[in-house]
Amino acid sequence: MEPVSAAASVIAILQLTSKVIEYLDNVRRAQNDRARLAIEASNLYNLLTILRYRLGEGRSNKAWYTVIRSLGVPGGPLDQYKHTLEQLRRKLQSRSGTNNMGQALLWRFNKEEVTGFLSRMESLKNLIPIGLEMDHL
Repeated sequence: MEPVSAAASVIAILQLTSKVIEYLDNVRRAQNDRARLAIEASNLYNLLTILRYRLGEGRSNKAWYTVIRSLGVPGGPLDQYKHTLEQLRRKLQSRSGTNNMGQALLWRFNKEEVTGFLSRMESLKNLIPIGLEMDHL
């Protein structure tokens, strides 16, 4: 994955993360789970923003870029996080029609789903700083 395509991938994930955070802010129930998901998504948003700018500055021939490239492989951590965000967004998106207006703001997740989402977010949150710190070596 070249720096430009890696940066584009990170930008797409940043946009998706922003949407999920926005949806989570509008949910009325399950405040603890909602807050935990929103905080983790916000933390990842900040890390991904740093990563995006580092990718824009970097060259693909640098050693640290190999670590970053491994985050973006199909099925890799960034891909898994994107899939997690897409699942969250689908469940959180408002449904059309007036009968479903109240349903749009109800919490639609069980504890196992929230735990799975948080686990995948935590994994990526731990991997990105490793890649960013490789830049300093």
